[in-house]
Amino acid sequence: MRERIQKTLAARGVGSRRQIEAWIAAGRITVNGKLATPGQPVDERDDIRLDGRRLRLTRGSDREHEGLAYHRSTQEDIRAGATGTMPSSLERLPKSAGRRWIPVSPLAARDGGLELFVTDGALAAALTRRGIGIASEFSVRVRGAFDESQIGATLAAASEAASAQGRITEVIPAGGEGSNRWLQVHATGLRPRDLRELFERCGLEANRILRTRFGPIAMDRVLARGRSRPLTEAELKALQDAARPQVTGDRSPGR
Repeated sequence: MRERIQKTLAARGVGSRRQIEAWIAAGRITVNGKLATPGQPVDERDDIRLDGRRLRLTRGSDREHEGLAYHRSTQEDIRAGATGTMPSSLERLPKSAGRRWIPVSPLAARDGGLELFVTDGALAAALTRRGIGIASEFSVRVRGAFDESQIGATLAAASEAASAQGRITEVIPAGGEGSNRWLQVHATGLRPRDLRELFERCGLEANRILRTRFGPIAMDRVLARGRSRPLTEAELKALQDAARPQVTGDRSPGR
């Protein structure tokens, strides 16, 4: 079955759809000796090349897709070439024969913690589209004076006042000394930069944010910075479930 080139390559784990679109625009992908065009229909019989190297779409296509949980340090780039000061996250990951690792909802370089990578481009794209409905948890180091018993309600009120699409669902004090204290923040549809803005609205500085959970996947406490672990079959299934749009409303019998 012939499908659009972006969908075909992303589903094989060659890259995300956005990456593939950029490669096509840059003239890096050819189909049967001619420059590829966006949305061009292709299948496994076509000679598809990236930078002159043929992409063997059939190799490994029957294998189950894989995933990784990775503990990324702050200031570490996901991809090479941004700063060049240290190896990128992708350079630290184990190789997946015939496939590429695709980041899922990656964090900004200034933040760190849990990063997820999958070889299924369609899954990565679906999780990105569902981002607003996926719950996450963050460890946040906060500078400033606040009442620990009231901080959760204060942040929730700030979120509502900001008309943010996401929301904070729980805030748990997690220790610290002096003017720097840690909070465990549970949120839905909020990125670290959104959290920083909400803390600023409360007169506080969030000077460090680490993601500790994305959807059903939590970062193991024993997972050292710069290390990864394979996702289990159950975890990949849970990510696939999280990527599906949620049905709302009461569908009970008789309604």
